[in-house]
Amino acid sequence: MWKFWLTALVGVGHASQTVLRPEPLASNFTTFQSTNSPHSVRIRQQNESICAAGSAQYTGWLDIGPRHLFFWYFESQNDPVADPLTLWMNGGPGGSSILGLFEENGPCLINKHGNGTVYNPWGWSRNSSLLFVDQPADVGWSYIDEGYEVARDSHEAAVDMRHFLQIFVSEIFPHKRFSPFHISGESYAGKYIPYLGVEIVTHNQQYPSEPQINLKSCLIGNGLMSFKDTTFGYWETLCTTNPGVSTPVFNQTRCDIMATNMPRCMEVFDTCAKSLDFAICTAAYSVCYKGIIGWYEDESKKGGRNRFDITAPCEVDDICYKEAAYIEQYMNSPIVREALLPPDGAKEYRFESSAVADAFATTPELMTSSSDHIIFLLSHGVHFLAYQGNLDLACNTAGNLRWAHSLAWKGQTEFTSKPLLPWTSNIAGRDQTVGTAKEVRVQLDGLAEPSRFAFVTVDGAGHMVPQDRRDVAFDILSRWIAGDSFD
Repeated sequence: MWKFWLTALVGVGHASQTVLRPEPLASNFTTFQSTNSPHSVRIRQQNESICAAGSAQYTGWLDIGPRHLFFWYFESQNDPVADPLTLWMNGGPGGSSILGLFEENGPCLINKHGNGTVYNPWGWSRNSSLLFVDQPADVGWSYIDEGYEVARDSHEAAVDMRHFLQIFVSEIFPHKRFSPFHISGESYAGKYIPYLGVEIVTHNQQYPSEPQINLKSCLIGNGLMSFKDTTFGYWETLCTTNPGVSTPVFNQTRCDIMATNMPRCMEVFDTCAKSLDFAICTAAYSVCYKGIIGWYEDESKKGGRNRFDITAPCEVDDICYKEAAYIEQYMNSPIVREALLPPDGAKEYRFESSAVADAFATTPELMTSSSDHIIFLLSHGVHFLAYQGNLDLACNTAGNLRWAHSLAWKGQTEFTSKPLLPWTSNIAGRDQTVGTAKEVRVQLDGLAEPSRFAFVTVDGAGHMVPQDRRDVAFDILSRWIAGDSFD
């Protein structure tokens, strides 16, 4: 059952400005032993040969006991010291964040042959230092020592990531220690990110003498915050023209079947949420898959339907986009391996980890909601943005809007009362309506400034907005980190 979510949810400082003194590319790594923990980081600077980034870039591994997390870091092309730091996380669980780098918002993108990269003028490192991490261990170029188990849930993964970020901003790139920090990602990152945000805020509070991570916001594209609401959104996405299609995807017969099965599906979701019993939650998933999800999912394969864009064909099995296969080919090529120098434990790059997916499948996490974590973050002044490509089914707009309206915090009544209004972006020199948006800024007790909660949609885009509409995705990031509204 997790094969669906494994594939569906797979949603730079100049040397003189850091304490790093990178060795020449031909040499091995510079190793930094943390002074605050037993962990260490192996890092080396890259040139433009494998990624034409337009700014300084570094790769390496965090060694945290038996787990080793691969990262690729690009300093801002604008102002590496003053600009914020943004982390990008793909989903899965088990999806490599290098997909986001080379397919979506990185400073370079895989070329059409899969044997090199081209510069991306809409890369998110234009105005923010940008960090990609393959996590949990065993994903992508990250690896875990033989005999040790991979993470089983988002909390376990978040602890490792918090360790990594603390060392990264305080000991490797200390000029980023006080930089505004934003966590971004897509798909199953709708769980990864809230868990990581709570881990950071909680650790900051509990250990004020340790290096603090200056978390300002979370922004999630087509995220899986609530599988229940996502499933409810299937009917609207497939049975109406609301996603921006001329005619509904499904005929009346299928729509009637889904509508008939929906109440029972919602009921078993609630039963799972109350018990969090693995067997009950597995049974609930089966009910909803058979009655609703499977009508589309069973036809999503090469040459068939695309769960990530209801208007596009599926080019390859499971993940649908051929770019993922090109990225896998490129990351295993001799030129990339020579540049990255993967350790013996990192034997081969894969864009998805079945071990991580299988481990997460032993818990009921998929069936739970991220709402409590996001409410916690808002209550501690961490802003939250959900942005949506309207053509996505896997984590659809209808379901995530339903989730956003149900979020039980002080801003719920104001947010729910507001309509979604058109917003414009400058496309090829002129302002064009690109979707709808609404947001609230709510003053919560004990906070110096209001907490911001926003919901932004993008027309003509599917599950991966930075792939389908790169200029619009860049505008979303730029406005968000600058604190600008979408009206």
